[in-house]
Order: sequence, then C-alpha cells, then structure tokens
Amino acid sequence: MTKPTILLVDDEERILRSLRMLFFADYNVLMTTDAHEATRILREERVHVIVSDQRMPIMQGSELLSIARETSPSTMRILLTGYSDMEASIASVNEGEVFRYLLKPWNAADVKEVVAQAAAIARATFATQQSPRVAVIETAKHKLRILVMDNDQATARAIEEILQHRAEVIWAQDEEHAKEILAHQNVSLVVADLNMGGKSVSYILKTVKQFNPQTQIIVLTSFDDTSHLIELINQAQIIRYLPKPIRNNILARNLEFVIERFHALGGSPEMQQRQSVEPVKDEQERLLSNKFMGMLNRLRSRPGVEQS
Repeated sequence: MTKPTILLVDDEERILRSLRMLFFADYNVLMTTDAHEATRILREERVHVIVSDQRMPIMQGSELLSIARETSPSTMRILLTGYSDMEASIASVNEGEVFRYLLKPWNAADVKEVVAQAAAIARATFATQQSPRVAVIETAKHKLRILVMDNDQATARAIEEILQHRAEVIWAQDEEHAKEILAHQNVSLVVADLNMGGKSVSYILKTVKQFNPQTQIIVLTSFDDTSHLIELINQAQIIRYLPKPIRNNILARNLEFVIERFHALGGSPEMQQRQSVEPVKDEQERLLSNKFMGMLNRLRSRPGVEQS
C-alpha cells in the first residue's frame, strides 16, 4: 500500500522541518510556506491530510482550509496554531470545518495519532468517492427531528417558523429535559445554547456525538470562550458556532446547510467516520458524560425505544 500524502503549510520553514521529522517515515510529505501554492497542490495531488498554521501573511489558515474543503472535500483538515484566538476558532468551524484544532507547542505523540486517524479516514473516503447528492436522496425520506436546548423558547419558535412542517422541533428548557428527550428519541440536529440555567451543557453535546456521529450540532451562545470552543471542535465536532443574538436569515441559511450535511452522512459510513471525536478530557465532564452515556445505552436497549 502506498503511503498517504500529507500537506504541511506554515510560513516558518523551521516549523515545517520539525513537522516533517514526525511524518517522513510513514507519509509522502509535501510542504510549502505559500498558501496559494498549497491550493495548487490540492488541485493537482491526492492529499489525504492538510495541516495548516493559522497566522500566515498571505492567507489565514482557516481561509486556506475553507478553500481545501471546496477543492478537495475528501482531504482531512487540521489547524495547528500557536494562537487560540476566538476569530480563528470560529472560522475553523464555520468556514474550514476542521477535523481537529491543535495548539502549538504540540505533543509529538498526540499530533502523530491525530494525523494517523485522519489519514485512515481520508483513505476510506477517497476509496468510495460517494456523491453527497446520492446520500441525500437515500435518506431524505426520514423526517427531521431537531432538539433545541435553550432557556428561551424563542429560539425553538424561530426554527419552527423557518422550517415550517419540514421538521419536528422539540424544545428542552433545561438540562434534565434535554437528557430525557435524547434518552428516548433519535435526533437529527441539536441546536444548543452552551449555558442553561447557569450550567454548562457541553458534556451533553460531546456525549451525543459519541453516541451517534450522524447527529449534527449547532452552538448558539453569547459567551466568548476560546478554549471551550476548541474543546467542542475536537470533542463534539460542532458544525456551526453562531454568536447570540442571531438574526433569522443567518440561522435559516445555516440550518439548510446542516440539514443537507445530516442527510449526506446518513448514506455514507465513510462520511460518518469524518465526524469521529476525541474522548472527553475534562475530569468532571467525563464523569457526567459517562453517566449520561450509560443512561442512553440502558434506556435505548429497552423494547419500543428508538434505536440510533
């Protein structure tokens, strides 16, 4: 089997040389300090994984990964940066749809593990080259069910108004209500405020993604917490991060995109692999997640309860 190809992009040559040392034995390594050169490589070569820095003079890494998403959709995208700024984090979700967001200085073993996982997923995706449009046709017959986790019912009402009768919209006004719904019903999409009743509910989103990779997650929040957002990228694969207050036209546009993505994933196990997540790392969240996962597995095994 030929080696997978990895493309490294950073404006600092010393960083590229250091990264190359990690990968040259197991990968066909391509490197460039020029984001435009990176886009040319993506057009002309089969690249399994692109690893890009964020702050570069010609083009931001999130912008490059957004171009990579359009140019070579099967290529797995990783942002490796020394700056955990909020703007870059949001762009990496909403534009680049990155697989992982990693911070410098990196841990060599962790980076190698993430790239190996990404390369294996990309191999499977390139091997099938399944059209998302076919997947939409295969799964569109299933009615959407959207769970809205928000203290304010106005968010659920806005989504109902946007989608009309195309989806069942269920409003959970608190943490326990949300868990009860998820324990008994399949959900296509979760639209969640991270803070409900003064408590973080990010562990619920992380558990949902572990339980069913096809479920898509949109986060609506009025808080700017970069470290929290990076966790949600890596551990919940959130598809959109939208600051509150949000306008209905923006919400509508993002809902349409995410719904199409949900259908595409349903028809492709390879695409679902691209939604795989890291284990929950925070100790308190891990305890809560394990407890919730146990409840999900226990209740979902009962007769008459929907299975994922």
